[in-house]
Amino acid sequence: MSINAFDRHTIRELAKRQAEIAALPVMLERKKRWYGINDGKTEYPLVTMEFHGREDEVYPPLVCENPRIRDIERQLRHRIFAHEHYRDDRVIPACIHLHIPNSVTPFGWRAPTTTTRYADGSASIGYMYVHLIHDLEEDWEKIGNTEFCVDSFLSGAKASQNETEDILGDILPVKLVFPSFYFSPANILCAMMGMETMFCSIMDYPELFHRTMRRLTDDFHAYIDALEEGGAILPNNDSSLVNQDSYGYTNDLPSADEIHRSVRLTDVWGHSNFQETVGMSVPMFSEFFFCYMKEITDRCGLLSYGCCEPVHTLWEPCLSKLHNLRKLSVSPWSDEEALGEMLRGTKIVYHRKPFPNHISVSDVFDENAFYAHMAKTVKAARGCPLEVTFRDICSVRGEPQRLGRAVELTRKAFADHWQG
Repeated sequence: MSINAFDRHTIRELAKRQAEIAALPVMLERKKRWYGINDGKTEYPLVTMEFHGREDEVYPPLVCENPRIRDIERQLRHRIFAHEHYRDDRVIPACIHLHIPNSVTPFGWRAPTTTTRYADGSASIGYMYVHLIHDLEEDWEKIGNTEFCVDSFLSGAKASQNETEDILGDILPVKLVFPSFYFSPANILCAMMGMETMFCSIMDYPELFHRTMRRLTDDFHAYIDALEEGGAILPNNDSSLVNQDSYGYTNDLPSADEIHRSVRLTDVWGHSNFQETVGMSVPMFSEFFFCYMKEITDRCGLLSYGCCEPVHTLWEPCLSKLHNLRKLSVSPWSDEEALGEMLRGTKIVYHRKPFPNHISVSDVFDENAFYAHMAKTVKAARGCPLEVTFRDICSVRGEPQRLGRAVELTRKAFADHWQG
């Protein structure tokens, strides 16, 4: 990897700071609590803060020139910033994370997008897909073959690991990570045809829609088989990421030291969600989406489910049938109290995503209203493993201190109302 002296010095200094933070005694205690909550224990609720808006509104600017080095710089700066300003329950790991370059392109179609700009001319985070399918029957021939790339026996990942270790390995080890396996057919189809066409296709061409879902599901089975046969999966029961900004720490999946064979999907975390299907009935969701999803997610060791969709209506007819479900997203559109009753006494994490508008939209951060919002969550989730993740925050209205204050107020709600 070509790297100039400035870039090398910059990321080495940042790596030294992360190493200092990772060595703090509090990190060991946090790690124990993450293992506890993901293993179904209820003593300690946990809170993490994520910001998904324009980086320059919150984070320090990136200064490195090399694009690959900038990716590492971003990882280091965000972790350091989170520790120093959010003061949440994340574990700052004593390593640099590098992802394995596995990928899948459903139906061979890479979705083009139309982007937008802010009033000052700068690029915004908004975008719109340019759809491929406008009528499923008429455009059926446009659907190509699914393509996937498997980093056989991690050859590409290990090459990147060695290059990065040459720069940082004496400060922090470089760890290859396999994020939770992701399968979300509604997201794929909405990108291809838009929500209206997807819904109308189910009504107009139900058999053809089933054929589409069958083909997509079979393609993902083939992708999983290729990953397993190619030795391109790693255990992720550690600091590796689980979708929805969570973490994989658990004793209920095998670690690398415990696996004396090629790693299979049954050894790792998976994730799925169907927020695009909110407008359909539960029976229709079950027939056209859930049955296919379950085929794939049943192959995972543990499963995280959900994003922004309400899940309380899906619990009894669908989600309760998932034998490996361990994290359930409780979005602002879910019935908090009902889900507390449903999950209490299980090992399933009540993964709460608070309403982001308290932080993102209001001109004034109303601390009393925010505290009441969090107190309601804590009371509803009593007796459940409770994880609170702030995400979908796209602005802080020029007040980045709102993020750390939200964590403080959430911890106050824990202290005032939690019963494990």
